[in-house]
Amino acid sequence: MDRFFYPRSIVVIGVSEKPDNLARNILTNLRTFGYRGDLYAVGRREGEVEGVPIVTSLDQLPGGIDLAVILTPAPTVPDLVEACGRKDIRRVVIESGGFGEFSEEGRLLEQRLLEVARRWGIRFVGPNCISVVNLETGVCLPFALLSPEMARRGRVSVVSQSGGVSITYLDRLSAAGVGVNKVVSIGNKTDLDETDYLAYLLEDPGTEIVVLYLESLSDGRRLLDLACSASKPVVVHKANRGEAGWRIAASHTAALADDDRIVSAAFRQAGILRAEGFRDAVAIAQGLSLPPVRGDHLVVISRSGGHAVIAADAAEVHGFRLPPLPETFARRVRGFFRADVIDLTNPLDLGVIFDFDLY
Repeated sequence: MDRFFYPRSIVVIGVSEKPDNLARNILTNLRTFGYRGDLYAVGRREGEVEGVPIVTSLDQLPGGIDLAVILTPAPTVPDLVEACGRKDIRRVVIESGGFGEFSEEGRLLEQRLLEVARRWGIRFVGPNCISVVNLETGVCLPFALLSPEMARRGRVSVVSQSGGVSITYLDRLSAAGVGVNKVVSIGNKTDLDETDYLAYLLEDPGTEIVVLYLESLSDGRRLLDLACSASKPVVVHKANRGEAGWRIAASHTAALADDDRIVSAAFRQAGILRAEGFRDAVAIAQGLSLPPVRGDHLVVISRSGGHAVIAADAAEVHGFRLPPLPETFARRVRGFFRADVIDLTNPLDLGVIFDFDLY
């Protein structure tokens, strides 16, 4: 698994100089995010993108490249994976769509792809995915152009069955100040599934929290076993819960629906935190990123009386106590008020002080 996240060399297959070519965006992302390994490009015509020469065959490149990224029409992919095997490339990311999520013909093509990969001992991400990001090393393989400004490095890693959702989590976790360490979009998960990535990330020193977005469960028993034995929190945003979601998911990532009540019960038993959506998952990650609460005493500082009342109700519901403020602290706070109009209670209403630095 290390070669997906820490490759020393990468070849992108499907590159051209055309401005609308998606594979060239992968090279641009790698340059933009500061990847320092060796880069190669293969396309139908010779040329150059981001200072990387485009050759027309893998045979023109050295053997043993750590990672190949393929973004070409689906019917070409099995033969390209075969060529990777001949060049001693044992890790491949397949971003191309048009497999089992698309048609019966695509499903048969996906089966052939798996057979070729197994014959050569190749493990692959995808197909039908946006791919891998590792902010530690500058590995950034999506075919959509990304900006470093939207990607803040942190300690949360994301495994997503949807490419678009993986980018949304990258953006939202970064904007929330939590940050992201690694992201992998797994697509149809034909070879490696969510449990393979989870097992790796639970042992990864750069990851402290794992967030998964799933539309189906490939190996529910292994997922639960990994979560039960994990020392790191596991958060799951599980979609594809109803008939409408099932119809879309089936054509999106070839996902099959699971009984949602059983899934929820199993998650609770295994200690998996189930998120109801993006906002919920990000809020959970934010909470888990804070130092653990060691007692039941809270001090609440509020920017209005109404917010103070809501906070007091929430604290009581969840079993917390709001002790009186120490007199030395209250005396210091009183000095910030222009008039003595607020009773210094806990929760503490600082609504008349419009100074965010003071907060």
